[in-house]
Amino acid sequence: MRILYVDWNMYGKQDIIDGFSALGHEVICTDIPLVYEGDREKLEKQLDTCVKDLGADIAFTSNYYPVVSNICEKYKIKYISWVYDNPLISLYDKSIVNSCNYVFMFDSAECKRLQNMGICTVFYMPLAVNPKRLDKIEITKEDKRLFSSDVSIVASLYNEKHNLYDRMAPKLSKYTRGYLEGLMDVQKSLFGGFILEEPLYKTEIISDMYKALPYQIPNESFASQQYVYANYFLARKTAYMQRTEYISELSKCFDMKVYSGGDLSSIPLAKHMGTVDYMTDMNKVFRLSKINLNITLPSIQSGIPLRAMDIMGNGGFLLTNYQKDMFDFFEPEVDFVYYTSLDEAKELISYYLEHEDERKCIAANAKEKMTKYHSFEDRIKDTLYIVENA
Repeated sequence: MRILYVDWNMYGKQDIIDGFSALGHEVICTDIPLVYEGDREKLEKQLDTCVKDLGADIAFTSNYYPVVSNICEKYKIKYISWVYDNPLISLYDKSIVNSCNYVFMFDSAECKRLQNMGICTVFYMPLAVNPKRLDKIEITKEDKRLFSSDVSIVASLYNEKHNLYDRMAPKLSKYTRGYLEGLMDVQKSLFGGFILEEPLYKTEIISDMYKALPYQIPNESFASQQYVYANYFLARKTAYMQRTEYISELSKCFDMKVYSGGDLSSIPLAKHMGTVDYMTDMNKVFRLSKINLNITLPSIQSGIPLRAMDIMGNGGFLLTNYQKDMFDFFEPEVDFVYYTSLDEAKELISYYLEHEDERKCIAANAKEKMTKYHSFEDRIKDTLYIVENA
């Protein structure tokens, strides 16, 4: 088949192209800025011409783009979207029901939510790695000096200047702010459940939030205000609270490196390493860290985040919070280890730093399983089977 890969700064672009190619499909790439700023008509014309002229059988994007779906619907071309973000408000665009769509989502809870709304164009599909590419990455002496550590975390801190909650908070009433901070404090200690959205259906709360920082939902969207404020405002602030608390406390006890573009000035004991390149240095971090800590964004309710897949795919030892979907594919204490609290995370780090053989065995098991069952070739084969048989 002929696959049109519509690209705009996507993660895993070459891995996906390699996966299609390995299965014998022709991939045509086109770089179109799908996140447009004001000139939607120009974008639609550009994309329309591209789809019409290239004669592809399938259009593909990482994450879901309504503009691509609508053009594919027009020309009766199948559109595969593989989602790696959650939240993703574009999933709540009315175009999601277009008959051309095959939208694959890595979070089974979010997928089920849309399916329960009667949307039959969404399917559950975990993320993947490219073992062949990862195995070619060489580790030098300088890499060992730079990236080796007892504990590391590669993560956004969500404390950037345009943080939505912090922009909104000063304008909230004392009651609303206290109510929201109470919710986030509970969510911060809760893994395996998402409680931030339902309480926002209290009219005066969502009204006060909207007055403090309005968010205008597009006319084409059926997302609720509650969904937007819970997932984009509160969940990210909660992630900041979780991650800074864990990093602060764990760095008091362990040699810990933090790879992030965020401000760590309030956490002086952690070694701030800045950001790392996704395709190269990030993978070296995962291999050279004795323990790789993952703290999942709360809006990812059940899915295996890309970070966890990357850690295991590189043969790194993964210590992660509880995520329901992990247990469908991996065995705890065999392929990975999970914690349910900060105190438990401390205990597990201490234990596995002292028990090197167990730690290395778990990391090797995860690497083997990722290579056998979770490559891009495997996932693309699964998606194409669904497209042909759904």
